[in-house]
Amino acid sequence: MKAIYKIYLLGIAVILTGAFTACVEDELVREASPEDTAKGTQAYFSENNKRSMSFLPTDETTFSVEIGRRNSTKAYELPLQITDEEGVFVVDTVVNFKAGEDLKNVEVDFSAMTLGMEADLVISLEPEDATIYGNSSLTISVLRDYKWLDKGTVDFFEQDFGLEGGTVAIQQAEGTNLFRLKDLYNVLDDSDDPIPPGYHLKFYLDPDNNWAALNFLPGFQNLGTGYEVYYDIAGGSAAYCSFTSKDNVYSANYLLTPNRQNLYLGGFSFVWSGDFPGVIADPYEGDATVNLDWTMATADVSYWGYLGYTYEVEDKYGGVADVRVDEFEITLSGANGKIVLSLLTNYVGGQFLPTGEYPINTSDKENTVRAGFKSGIPLGSYVEVPSIDATLFLTRGKVVISEEEGTYTIEIDGSSALDSEVKASWTGTVTIVDETAEEEEGGAEGIKAKVKRLGPGEKLSIIRK
Repeated sequence: MKAIYKIYLLGIAVILTGAFTACVEDELVREASPEDTAKGTQAYFSENNKRSMSFLPTDETTFSVEIGRRNSTKAYELPLQITDEEGVFVVDTVVNFKAGEDLKNVEVDFSAMTLGMEADLVISLEPEDATIYGNSSLTISVLRDYKWLDKGTVDFFEQDFGLEGGTVAIQQAEGTNLFRLKDLYNVLDDSDDPIPPGYHLKFYLDPDNNWAALNFLPGFQNLGTGYEVYYDIAGGSAAYCSFTSKDNVYSANYLLTPNRQNLYLGGFSFVWSGDFPGVIADPYEGDATVNLDWTMATADVSYWGYLGYTYEVEDKYGGVADVRVDEFEITLSGANGKIVLSLLTNYVGGQFLPTGEYPINTSDKENTVRAGFKSGIPLGSYVEVPSIDATLFLTRGKVVISEEEGTYTIEIDGSSALDSEVKASWTGTVTIVDETAEEEEGGAEGIKAKVKRLGPGEKLSIIRK
């Protein structure tokens, strides 16, 4: 038994000796670290340097860049290559190291930057001076930011990515008419991998005109979704871009692009619900008390498609189904004035005018006539009465549309916001003008692509990094 035990121990010793020998052999054949090819002082940019910096108006307009070197035996004049496309940075192009000095701070002055400006500074080393064991180039993005003042909150209604709406902080850049929705998609995105904070949607408002919408920042804005918001003011894509408001309700249309080649129509709306500093006007301003019974002479019908009022519902399997709602605008004209009806129906594609009895209400659902209201201009269904300089906003009642052998009859029996009775009728043939836009080429500096409309219920997918 003892003999067996000795043999067992001897076997283990042999195995361990072999393993040790193999390790020694591995160590002997391991290649040495590459020799530093820098002939100069073997310089590098320290990992302590920040790649992105933001400064408020009251901050100092300088910062430091830390440069190190591996060979510090002698004094050395280290040349720097500076790339400053905006021409706003002041930095020495030579760093003087003393003998034995292995770290040096180089001051950068950016006082030439205006508030709100962003610029990149690129500092590089000459190849013969750069060590292979460190960074030979450094790019720093600098923002000279405004002081942002809290101005309340907005209820934001997102249309591009299928996210739930949310309450978002609105801020104003001190001393300007520039505003932003702070951390917009970080607030809206409740996924397990949310969009990080720091991406803000910026736009201009007019504080002297009831805080009315003016414009977005022209060009591109990165909101962290993987799609840039593109807003064109006067170029080839300007027809797709708008920013409007009435009182505290704001709406925007713009283009979205993931690569500055593919373009998609985008949009949103928000209500400045918290601490709105302006005045909210009467939505029925201009209405009057007068009873009408008109026979109309002509009818113009425009088809605006299914994009405005289409909505999602849950199907019987628990999935998402789309309810397509067509919008027709019917304008009846006569000697006494004009009646505009916003007819919302089941989807028919604009080939013919649907018939039936349609209630006038505020539901914005299919098979209704949209009630009238004023949002800067009259919207929905309303009656213009030039003789008394009034606009009656239809809020209740019904519209009946019938057809026989190509001849249509439209009958209105409604009431306005101030309880005016409106009765009117028209009979004749209908020609429908299709107002839905075809795909067109959108062109502007830095972007050339075909604009695409998403179908009903179709949303873009956030590109997560």
